[in-house]
Amino acid sequence: MSPVLSQSRSTIGRAIFGFVAGFAVVLTVFQLALLLLYWFGALPDPPPYMAPTTPFGVPALFSSAFFGGLWGILFAFVEPRFPRGSGFWVATLAFGIVPLNLVLWFVVAPLKGFSLGFGFAPKDVLINIFLQGAWGLGMGIIYDFARRTSARQSPTGQTVARGS
Repeated sequence: MSPVLSQSRSTIGRAIFGFVAGFAVVLTVFQLALLLLYWFGALPDPPPYMAPTTPFGVPALFSSAFFGGLWGILFAFVEPRFPRGSGFWVATLAFGIVPLNLVLWFVVAPLKGFSLGFGFAPKDVLINIFLQGAWGLGMGIIYDFARRTSARQSPTGQTVARGS
């Protein structure tokens, strides 16, 4: 097991790893997904979005990354229950799409003064599904990489050569 994952067996270590992973995924994978949507004409402006958010005036990019980190904490605690193999990727995709969009549509939208689901315009629903799914897959990539890295280490923590 990698030092990161073995340390993350503790509650605080798991939470920190999840937050950092979720934050990083928003700054990387999520921004790439936004850029793809922009290139294909689905979004009017290119990322990153730096407009100040209310109530603190934090740029949208960092506000999103912070909330990505919070979702990453939850991901860190449910990920051990995900199946392995191809089921892992389905679970990470579903984690990104289902709870993130439900909270976005039924909690965040009304709190910001919008209608439920921001009106559920089909194009916007598909964009939300794509973006949140990308976040979930990004989290899966980080956790899969950490797991594969840990598989190459011996029980004493020393790196084992590939193929040994």
